[in-house]
Formats: sequence, C-alpha cells, structure tokens
Amino acid sequence: MTTSTSSILRQETLRRAAALLSCMGLLVSLTACSTPWSRDTADDAQTSGTRIAPSMSALFDQYLAKDTLSQFERDVLQRAKKTGKISAEDYETAHDKQAACMAENGWQEQTRKLSNGLYQTTGVTPVPSTDAEVNKYMEASNTCSEGTSKIIESLYQLQQGNPGLLADPYDTAVECLKKSSLVDDAYTGRKLENALNGDGASKGLPFDASSDAAQSCFTGAGLAVNIG
Repeated sequence: MTTSTSSILRQETLRRAAALLSCMGLLVSLTACSTPWSRDTADDAQTSGTRIAPSMSALFDQYLAKDTLSQFERDVLQRAKKTGKISAEDYETAHDKQAACMAENGWQEQTRKLSNGLYQTTGVTPVPSTDAEVNKYMEASNTCSEGTSKIIESLYQLQQGNPGLLADPYDTAVECLKKSSLVDDAYTGRKLENALNGDGASKGLPFDASSDAAQSCFTGAGLAVNIG
C-alpha cells in the first residue's frame, strides 16, 4: 500500500507548524507532534511496515506527472530522476527561497542544520502570540512554499530521514535510532510512541532526546519533539 502525493505535501506545512508551536513553548514537557506523510494509512492498515511508495524514483515520477509544478520544481525533480536523488544543492536552494519569501512577509525563521542535512526550525521572529498571528504565520509559510520548497523539502526529508519509505513516523524514527545505536533491536515504534505520548506504557526514553543524533531521527521521521 502506498500513499497519495497530497499526504506528503501536507507533511511539510504540518512540520513547520509543530516546530513553531514547540519553539513558542506551546508544547510542554516531553511531547511529540506527528507530521506524518500517511499516519492515517498506517492506522487503517493496522500493521507496521506499510510503505509510502515503492521507491524514491516512483515518487519523483508521481510528481513529474503533475501539471501544477513550477519550473524550479520540475527542473529539480528531473535532475533527481536522472541521479536517483535530490541533491543537497537543490535542497539548499529550495530552503533559501522559502526563507527569503518569509522574510519579505515579515517573518525571520531561525533554523539549525542537523547531521543528516535537514534544517530544523528553532524559532521565528516576531514570535506569534495569538491564534490569529499563528494562522498568519502559517498562511505565509504555505504561500511561500508553493512552487519552491513544499515538494522539494518534503521529498528530501524522506530521502535523508526515511530511506525505507515507511509510512509510520514512529517506526521510521526507531529505525534511525537503531542505526545511531541510541536504542537496541528490541525497541519498537510503539514503545517510542507511548513514551512520547506520556501514557505510562513506557518510562521515559533510553537516550538523550535533545542530541543532534536523536533530533535528526525525529526530524527525518516528521516528528517535532520538544523537551521542556
């Protein structure tokens, strides 16, 4: 089973929203915002291992078939189709276009680059203090991402953080955590989900969730985890 491209497109905007709320302190204690490409699909399947698509190449083809792509997006995806991946340079360009547009709209986003090459939003100036201001920020983010970063950043996040193209964000994060030797082979996506949701099924996390390695895994999986 695979997901629709619209699910992947929603992921990037939702990730930015989760990161913003986290930096504003609206996510308290230890929380996780899931911004999955297909959490609903994974839930409906009621099984782990559901994949977003057969391959990154298949995803590139899905997007290249769209007639709504900007020329920038089409050029990036055509290069990715030839090489098998979106280049770091194209990801940087997409990120810079988004940042410049946001600045033109009065928002200065602060980011940090993680070890897996992904940018993580750490703050924004001015900090939205009301629901109306949060909505204004999100509207600007959505507008600025159209034709520039929404597709490219979402696919690059999958490429860098979810090479197995797993639909479940918690399984995705755990696969990465295992590769970084932060958890053992017995650790599961459900254990991570329970710990982050604070439902008592798991007593805390067996690693430093604020470390670059952990945050790289969370961001790559589409999870915004705040330690407060």
